[in-house]
Amino acid sequence: MKTLLKMAWLNLWRNPRRTVILLCAMAAGLVGILFSMAFVNGWIRQLVADSVNTYEGHVKILAKGYNDNPVIENSFEPSERILSVLAGDPRVKSWVARVAVQGLLSTPEHSLVVTIIGTDPVRELEVSTACRMLAAGHSLSGAVQGEILLGKDLSEKIKKGLGKKVVLMSQQLGGEIGTGAFRVAGIFDVGNGAFNEGNVYVTLAEAQQMLNLGQRITEITILLHDIEQSEAVAGDLAARLDDPDLDVVTWRQRLLYVSESLKMMDQYTWIYYAIFYLAMAFGIVNTLMISIGERTHEIGVLMAVGMTRGRLMLLILLESCFIAVVAVVAGLAAGGALVGWYHAQGIDLSAFAEGLDLFGMAHVIRPVLVSGDVMSAMVGTFSISILFSLLPAWRASRLVPVAALRQAG
Repeated sequence: MKTLLKMAWLNLWRNPRRTVILLCAMAAGLVGILFSMAFVNGWIRQLVADSVNTYEGHVKILAKGYNDNPVIENSFEPSERILSVLAGDPRVKSWVARVAVQGLLSTPEHSLVVTIIGTDPVRELEVSTACRMLAAGHSLSGAVQGEILLGKDLSEKIKKGLGKKVVLMSQQLGGEIGTGAFRVAGIFDVGNGAFNEGNVYVTLAEAQQMLNLGQRITEITILLHDIEQSEAVAGDLAARLDDPDLDVVTWRQRLLYVSESLKMMDQYTWIYYAIFYLAMAFGIVNTLMISIGERTHEIGVLMAVGMTRGRLMLLILLESCFIAVVAVVAGLAAGGALVGWYHAQGIDLSAFAEGLDLFGMAHVIRPVLVSGDVMSAMVGTFSISILFSLLPAWRASRLVPVAALRQAG
């Protein structure tokens, strides 16, 4: 076996130029695969983190039907049992009760549909980032009546800055139209134009009063210490509350567009992988077939002196394995370095800010490699190398020694 390994390695460097070109092509393709995996991972993680931290939280307690039909009728009054269960769960970092309904924001010049979010000013700062990421002014305090937070994009669109007056209108619980006048206390900027333009914040008490809700709310948003515990916490809460009038949902159930984005990206990345692996397969087959053609006389001699067909096939397969090993090592080193550099620096996509905002994407993406991606790339490369070297190996083992010697001569 040691002799076969040595022969296989030396055979690769009989034509170093051809071998180096193949190795560079395979390594470059592997770098491309690793970087594309890392970019998608970074994008998805950033998308989830932005959505969770900006507003959604990890788990929500909703009135039955609110998730599919977010209207004021699908609201509930939080019981002491709900609050005690949340307070007693060590996995819960914080929570906030909210009222979130569609409404109309009006000024003398504009009327826009927005989501009116009524919230506890103190708890909101513990759960989400929106009320902390202020471009101007101050956050809600609850001490001053009639304050509102607008997103930066909305403020610019309606041309209303700090201290300016706006009017909110929305349907009350009884079917009437509730209205409220507010002055702009602060302007938030979460880096997402769609969220900035589509949401406004007022205090929970004023939202409940405007909508004639009493103590009712539409959601309790929960922030956990660990996002990976979302499913477990949601299941436990649903079991412990055991209330048919409530739904407990995770961020995955709320952020359906993330799942759709994952599916879409999977389709595109698999097409890219298929192209790379197909090119790799042709490169391996071509290199080995040319190499075998150049070594016909040598193969004839080896078979004439007693090398079996099986050992000859093994020799060719070992050559392919060496190619794969060198390409994988070089590709992992270069790919890891590239991903590491861009993770530290970030990929600035602000030139495409308008389009990115439509999809809720961050303007800076930091690629992230996970062990599963590295393993799948390695296994794919080795599998293709072995699989597509079988044909050249089989062709070599089928040579007739006498004919091979004559052909070479």
